[in-house]
Amino acid sequence: MTSLATIENQTLALGGIFQSVHLCKTLATTGTCDSDELQGTLRSILTLNTDRVIDAYGGNANSIARGLRVLKNQLGGNNEARDLDIARYALALIQLGSNILNDDSTIEQLRIGISRTQSMDLAVDDAAMISNFANLYRSSISHLSPRIMVSGDPDFLNDNNIASTIRASLLGGLRSVVLWRQCGGSRPKLVLSRSQYIKQADTWLAP
Repeated sequence: MTSLATIENQTLALGGIFQSVHLCKTLATTGTCDSDELQGTLRSILTLNTDRVIDAYGGNANSIARGLRVLKNQLGGNNEARDLDIARYALALIQLGSNILNDDSTIEQLRIGISRTQSMDLAVDDAAMISNFANLYRSSISHLSPRIMVSGDPDFLNDNNIASTIRASLLGGLRSVVLWRQCGGSRPKLVLSRSQYIKQADTWLAP
């Protein structure tokens, strides 16, 4: 995997992580989210084997543009632009994904579950697909530590469809964590390479 270990690839995967947690917060607090952003996050779950990180996001950084913008706000120097919920979710997701990488049983469960979902041949944001992703998250991951506790409006959090979409988004985020780690990403690099990630995010976002 050494050929994947570039700042360009790490930034893409980080964008995927931040887009996932942005979706979770938006769903939990407003009950809805941008459909294109959701598709960009969920699509990555189904891309299990690829030689190019960008292929996990449909071959185009535009599908995780929101995540790249959130990345810039979170890693930039402006405290007012930072969102503590987003930071908390992202760090918990990174830790959870790192733990999963050391758990062969969970990895195999996810691989089998995702392969079954791939065979459904439905749009990635179809209600049945989202339900399948959510059930896979619940059965394979929800009992693992750290548990990601999403805060928001109880009416939205208790809505089955919204809760399923949040879980599906978290599964997409975990896929990006795995990619990020495979590309050489680590917790220390979030600090040490912060300026490089911001600069690269600008490059990916350029028209």
